[in-house]
Amino acid sequence: MSPRHAVGLASLLTVLALSGPVQAQSGFGQAPGERSAQLRLPKSAAPLWTTLRKTRIGEDARRGIYTASFPPEVKALDGTQVTLSGFMLPMDTAQRSKHFLLARYTPVCFFCPPGEPNEVVEVISRPGVKLTGGMITLSGRMTLTNNGEKGLFFRLDQGG
Repeated sequence: MSPRHAVGLASLLTVLALSGPVQAQSGFGQAPGERSAQLRLPKSAAPLWTTLRKTRIGEDARRGIYTASFPPEVKALDGTQVTLSGFMLPMDTAQRSKHFLLARYTPVCFFCPPGEPNEVVEVISRPGVKLTGGMITLSGRMTLTNNGEKGLFFRLDQGG
């Protein structure tokens, strides 16, 4: 995938992810069959994703938001330095993005978020990261954000 197409795809996914909870027939925002398609594509094997997946995600349909319940091992990550690999979903068209999402799974659908809410980390990178369609590895300070309106519960801050 070319960087230009990756930016377009990522921008659309970002808008969808940040626009609030998406109603779907299975999971939190994934269309039926999307997970099985993702499992056949490259995905990050970083152990931290397994820990983040232990966060229980619920949905408050009355308020139209997601909820998160962090187990002790996830709470222990708050404020610590971590390293995580995944796929970049930029929120802008710059060649070096300073604000983007990092997802465990390769995106497969233009109209769906790239996984469950506990499989996506918001990244703030002061030096910026060069746009790529491949897997990247980042290090920074993990923060639990618990933003149910946007469906984002984790942030990785890279200083600069």
